[in-house]
Amino acid sequence: MNQQDQTEHSLTVSAAVARALAIGFGATALMWVLSYIAMLQPGGFIGDAIFGITVLVLMFGGLTAAMADVDGRGMTRGLRRGVEVGIVSACINLLLVGSLIDAQGTSSLTWFIGLFGASIILGGVGGAIGSVMPSLEARRVNWVGVLAAVCTAITFLMIISGGIVTGFEAGLAVPDWPNSYGHNMLLYPLSEMVADLDSGIFYEHAHRLTGMFVGWVSIVLCIMLWWGDRRMSLGVLGTVILLMVIGQGVLGGLRVTGTFTLTDNPELLSPSTALGIVHGVLGQLLLGCFAFAAALASWTWLRGPAPRPIDAAGPARFIAWALLIALVLQLVVGAIYRHLASDLEFEPSRTTHILMAHIALAVLVALLAIVNGMRGLMMEEGQPVMRRIGLGLLVLVVLQLGLGVGALLLVLKHQPGAPVPPLEVVVTSMHQANGALLLVVAVLMTAWTHRLTTAPASRGQSHVAA
Repeated sequence: MNQQDQTEHSLTVSAAVARALAIGFGATALMWVLSYIAMLQPGGFIGDAIFGITVLVLMFGGLTAAMADVDGRGMTRGLRRGVEVGIVSACINLLLVGSLIDAQGTSSLTWFIGLFGASIILGGVGGAIGSVMPSLEARRVNWVGVLAAVCTAITFLMIISGGIVTGFEAGLAVPDWPNSYGHNMLLYPLSEMVADLDSGIFYEHAHRLTGMFVGWVSIVLCIMLWWGDRRMSLGVLGTVILLMVIGQGVLGGLRVTGTFTLTDNPELLSPSTALGIVHGVLGQLLLGCFAFAAALASWTWLRGPAPRPIDAAGPARFIAWALLIALVLQLVVGAIYRHLASDLEFEPSRTTHILMAHIALAVLVALLAIVNGMRGLMMEEGQPVMRRIGLGLLVLVVLQLGLGVGALLLVLKHQPGAPVPPLEVVVTSMHQANGALLLVVAVLMTAWTHRLTTAPASRGQSHVAA
């Protein structure tokens, strides 16, 4: 096998691995979301139904993997694709199974075997069904790019769970780190985690576990970007993302303890609101980096049209960057306001100037988002990605303004020291999550503006080129 054949074989293998990882991670993330909802105890029948759907998700993952196998069909291949998805899911769910182990009886080996056995069976059954289903048009799919997109979605889930923690003022519900009430974080009993939802322990600990999920996928994505894409720039970006995730985890822990310690004695701990603010901001910047990696790894980026010379390329890039920078500033001010109001319980009179700055920046962001959105919608034929981004900006900014008004009214109505109403948590968390989506779309707008437009060559340059 010559060098070119070896390279092509390696890329084929990496694409197959990326496919299993992307579908496995995606199915597992959806399973976690459903389990999170079920743990909120919506009612016996509803909870049981949600857990039943969770089982079907893994089967659907195996089915999708089999249908996406473009290298061959057949029951054996479909079964293999489903088993791969089941194994990926089981590896991630090891983060959860420790909380189910009964310290007084059930063997950890029993849970380990049961987890992998059930996951392999469910994935395999889905794969077997998928082998007789119509094949998906997956030859045009860059699975490394899909994996990056799935990792972006998982990071978004982490941000949502973090927003819920802040909304319920539960950031210090678990006083120690990296342990949880003296337990190894992965072995903290589920029974204690959900015993009293009003304590906030469930929300805080679930956020920690979601953060570990992001940590695992960032390691995998970094490896896949170096192996499966081969572009130095993308490999470096994957490494930067991994380092940011590590830093994010450390910041989250120090935000609780204030120092590196295993104690859970409140007298020896010094929780840091400042680190909480930095932790929240870095999480959204991390989401933007994941989205940027997903764009760069997509086939549309790699095989799309060449940059189009236009006279307005410079101004287009300027307003795209202006929106992105304004959103980051808005994010910082919003994080400061939310943490001062929840962590330190500042009186409204002490945070009015911060709130006014947040509202002023919201007006600026709205104007810039509308300008960028209209520009994206008016792009010429052959650049549908820009029109989709433009439409996304317009929809999200309108939704964000509505959520912002709702969140403001609920927060101002809330009396300091009183329990946080669930409606307030829902609206403020949706406002934060939608802001994160706006940041993602702004990152994509900036990236694709640079990718698809360029300044026209001057006459002097044209003569030299000729």
